[in-house]
Amino acid sequence: MSASQAPTSDDELQRQVSGPPYTVFTRGERIWITFLVSVSALISPFGATTFYPALNVLSDVLNVSPTMTNISITTYMIAQAIAPAIIGGMSDTSGRRLSFIVCFVIYIVAAIGLALQTNYVALLLLRILQAFGCSAAISLTMAVVADIATSAERGKYMGYATCGILFGPAFGPTIGGLLAQYLGWRSIFWFLAIFSGVLLVLFVFLFPETCRAVVGNGSIPARGVNRSLLSYIQERKQRKSHTVTVQDQEEDTAPAEKPKFKLPNPLKTLRILGEKESCIILLYNGLFFTGMMTVASSIPFLFGEAYQLNEIKIGLCYIALGTGSLVSTLSTGHLVDWNFRRHAALNNLTITQGKQQDLRNFPIEKVRLQIVAPGHVIGTCGLIMFGWCINYRVHLAAAEVALFVIGFGVSTAFNITNTLLLDLHKHQPATATAAVNFVRCLLSAGGSVAIIPMCNTMTPGWAFTFIALVYVVLIGAVFWVMKCGMGWRQAVERKKSEERALTNATTETGITAGK
Repeated sequence: MSASQAPTSDDELQRQVSGPPYTVFTRGERIWITFLVSVSALISPFGATTFYPALNVLSDVLNVSPTMTNISITTYMIAQAIAPAIIGGMSDTSGRRLSFIVCFVIYIVAAIGLALQTNYVALLLLRILQAFGCSAAISLTMAVVADIATSAERGKYMGYATCGILFGPAFGPTIGGLLAQYLGWRSIFWFLAIFSGVLLVLFVFLFPETCRAVVGNGSIPARGVNRSLLSYIQERKQRKSHTVTVQDQEEDTAPAEKPKFKLPNPLKTLRILGEKESCIILLYNGLFFTGMMTVASSIPFLFGEAYQLNEIKIGLCYIALGTGSLVSTLSTGHLVDWNFRRHAALNNLTITQGKQQDLRNFPIEKVRLQIVAPGHVIGTCGLIMFGWCINYRVHLAAAEVALFVIGFGVSTAFNITNTLLLDLHKHQPATATAAVNFVRCLLSAGGSVAIIPMCNTMTPGWAFTFIALVYVVLIGAVFWVMKCGMGWRQAVERKKSEERALTNATTETGITAGK
């Protein structure tokens, strides 16, 4: 095929709408895939939060201040920002399975090292390595959802897949508190090593490749490290059934050769930051999520001073924050899909089961962000409530209610903006989610370092009220993108179409001259 005949992204989208199904994975297989990636995503929040209740103990054991111990959280988040840009980009070309396996191996090595380390410098370095092993799990999880779910059902699947991401903050500190109290702080890292080892076995044998660049809609047979036991079973079932037509096989299974490994290019992540609409969404997502991370990282210090709680009780306090996040992911995903169907009816967009929708003239920004705005208001109110509950040392139950409200509001905005970014970057979902991690983790790292000095200087009430006031201004970005996002996106598409037309015309001229 000559360059002039090469299919454009618009051609590909039209084929998805009218041709083969978006994915050949059955509903049961998609549920299993979603369950596995949701569980795998636990390693990131578990790695970040299980040792929160032991922060005070580590300060004493390593003979450092609480602020220096919090620096280990900061370095962890900085590494989390960088790693997905490498591993996530690799997964978009070489497959999800290989990336997951690399993550688990690195994580296991780091966890064992952390269980054996005896000084502060080793703690920092090994936490950086641990972050490299687990941070990409979040971007890979969301990329897998983009591989197997159309835009019309993506909200529901994204909600289920991110349960693991938000289950960690709910119960990671509780598990860490119990382990630290009864088995010592080193047992936390042994637990993480064992947990990631189990995940490694599950993914090696039972996780099928989903990357569309490798297996298309799932009908291209996986090869080498991309092939699992489940993939082998699926191939045998497809050969026995007649559900995949000859046309499907011609269009979706033609490139059956093993994909070539390509060195990851982290600059692809930075290019997404250079796009106006994506940059605004990423900054909004990162700044708003930082509020929840400042709360999570300050709980051991603030609750220890205000309520004199030990490690176990501090760990239990995180359940309210994580439960709010879980309730959000399990409920708002269905609401997001309902809003998609509502707007599809208003815009005469036909939703065909199993087919990707043409979003070129569809206000996807408005569809997603209409649900974000209420979550933003709820999360902002929760931050103010939390700060003043700690400031006046009111009953612990009030602070826990505030944590639930923060978890619900922030998670609603976080998950839905992630879903929107996947809609905007459907051909490189892992790279797009890596950009989310890059911005989110860098901003959260700064917030985690600053929050305790802010509370000491301004009092907790005013510190969190200041953050809430920033969010009052930040909600303007939501309405800005709702109003202008579709126009920005269409302008970018027109520019790309003009560039493709110019490239094709130049190539055609060269071919004609050669003849």
